[in-house]
Amino acid sequence: MLHSQTDSITALREVRLIAYRLKDSTYTRNVIVVKDSVLKQNQASLTNFLNFNSTVYFKENGLGMVSSPSFRGTTASQTSVLWNGININSQTTGQTDFNTINTRGYNKIEIKPGGSSVADGSGAIGGSINLVNELGFNKGFHNELFANYGEFNTYGIDYQTNYSSKKFSMLLGITRNASDNNYPYPKTERININGQYHNTNVSFAATSKLNLNNTLKVFANVYDGRRNFSVPTPNALKTKYTDFNTRSLIEWESHFSAFKSNLKVASTTEEYRYFGNIDNNFYTYGKVTSFIAKYGLDYVLSNKMLLTAGLNYTHNDGQGSNIASETRNLSAALVSFKHVLSENFLYELGLRQETNEQYGNPLLYSAGFSAKLTDVYQLKVNTSKNFRIPTYNDLYWQGVGNTDLKPETSYQGEISNNFNFKNLSISLTGYYNYVENLLRWVPDSSGIFRPENTNKVEIYGLESVVTLQKSFGNHKFTGSATFAYTVSENKETGKQLIYVPFYKFTSSVGYNYKRISAYYQYLNNDEVFTTTDHATEHILDSYMVANLGAEYTLGKKRDYKLGAQILNFWNESYESVLNRPMPGRNFNFYLHLKF
Repeated sequence: MLHSQTDSITALREVRLIAYRLKDSTYTRNVIVVKDSVLKQNQASLTNFLNFNSTVYFKENGLGMVSSPSFRGTTASQTSVLWNGININSQTTGQTDFNTINTRGYNKIEIKPGGSSVADGSGAIGGSINLVNELGFNKGFHNELFANYGEFNTYGIDYQTNYSSKKFSMLLGITRNASDNNYPYPKTERININGQYHNTNVSFAATSKLNLNNTLKVFANVYDGRRNFSVPTPNALKTKYTDFNTRSLIEWESHFSAFKSNLKVASTTEEYRYFGNIDNNFYTYGKVTSFIAKYGLDYVLSNKMLLTAGLNYTHNDGQGSNIASETRNLSAALVSFKHVLSENFLYELGLRQETNEQYGNPLLYSAGFSAKLTDVYQLKVNTSKNFRIPTYNDLYWQGVGNTDLKPETSYQGEISNNFNFKNLSISLTGYYNYVENLLRWVPDSSGIFRPENTNKVEIYGLESVVTLQKSFGNHKFTGSATFAYTVSENKETGKQLIYVPFYKFTSSVGYNYKRISAYYQYLNNDEVFTTTDHATEHILDSYMVANLGAEYTLGKKRDYKLGAQILNFWNESYESVLNRPMPGRNFNFYLHLKF
């Protein structure tokens, strides 16, 4: 017979562990983090992904054409796009064309609504999008191929190879997308003319553990694209546009005692050529070369307090057909403090001192707290001051540029209510944003558009994000939904800004059973005004668009997938920019291999 111990038993107290993510600067704001498994279900462009998975509204001049976002009722230039922590917004236009960003070159995307100029720098008034390449270790050698083909001779090929050992990891990706884009306009006899496009993207990332305390990372990206611009009428002059962008980054992380050091040195180039007549070799161009250096130092004051300090420097050198050669130097010093008062309550404070050659030295701030009031309910409150400086085109465009422009400044606050149950999470956020010196291009008495600081804008609204997961044996169900109600009002006229819908709603449901999976995506955008006087004949109607997809997994290791998608399932006739119709129902097929 055997007996277990029956005496000398010591009862141990419950132990709670609190994890500190030293890079995380958004304890008191909601951030949506999307992994690559979700990215694969959407079309390759960042526009398509965010359209169906976020509250961001997009203006798209036809499929694959220029695409610009409206984040919480702001302009496209007030949305900051980061590449592994480096701002890649165009220095000429101030914004990023989201149809030039291929989501399959990244395995994580962070969506940060609200102002974040203290952390992300100038331009982050409406929100930020961070494109991240994450590398792991000890995973060996593996490859991944994703290929799709659809109507209008649309195809995409994405190949990635990965290798990682105990101390080294490397990723190389090559993506090619192209389309004749000659889709018929729904409910008409016209087709999309001169809409062809193609682009190639090469990305590289590597990291090496030099020793226990030091890690070196290298990132690189090259984008080469050409687009013909769709013509609004059959007899309009055909044009085309090419852009070539490069990015390179070296990052060095060090850990020693209570300190963590992070140094980033990056170089970016952007160059475009615009051909006003596709049959003529004459073009106008713009080119900007940038050098960026960022240094951050974290100091753990105690197991509940973290102090962070940093220095940023950016040098821009721009020139072009309509811009004389100009240089610009920007620098900033920032400091933040995070304090965990208890297991359920923390607060953070941040300051950023900007310095530049033209706009003085604005002091920005952010502050907030997070409180877990019950097992299922968490309250977050955040406030901040943010700003954006004018772009090269705003200042130096020959004949129309305005060197007397002032930077935009915004003051905003938000309150988030987060509910987390076993299989369900609900987030409800209310926000307010007041923008001074809003920069817009407006027509003068002769009808020529010129940049001016025109108005003050008051923005407020509600956002909600819901996610659900539930399993019954081999049956797995997922669901998500987003809703945004936005008022973005010109205080001088009392009217809603153009191309800002009052509401946007998205939802998706997914089902998985063994080797079979299917999903349904839905998007509903409210009507938008396209003129400042809200002329009824120029209002874009609301629209509802849905996608339906299914895939089947082959092989014992479940590494091969065949999939099909029906895009615009209900054949909705719609446009997000006046006189720029989007395609009706169309089909797409794909193959996803891991080996």
